[in-house]
Amino acid sequence: MASKPYISSSNYIIKMSNYGKGDWQSKWDGLFWRFMNIHRDFFLSNPRLGMLIRIFDKMPSNKKQKHIEEAEAFLDQLK
Repeated sequence: MASKPYISSSNYIIKMSNYGKGDWQSKWDGLFWRFMNIHRDFFLSNPRLGMLIRIFDKMPSNKKQKHIEEAEAFLDQLK
């Protein structure tokens, strides 16, 4: 397994590309945190990646819920 996964929040994309801030960020971040949470056991098995799960776990409940709801709403649009 690579030490640096190719998965990121919108913050990384903004820093490493020419994409600007916008409405896409809430969808991207929601999908990112939903994916991290669903696959948390995998990420926790690697100390470097487990850090991301610990960040999610420390988020206020309402912020976590907002991310999940944003992701679910986006995924529902794809059906």
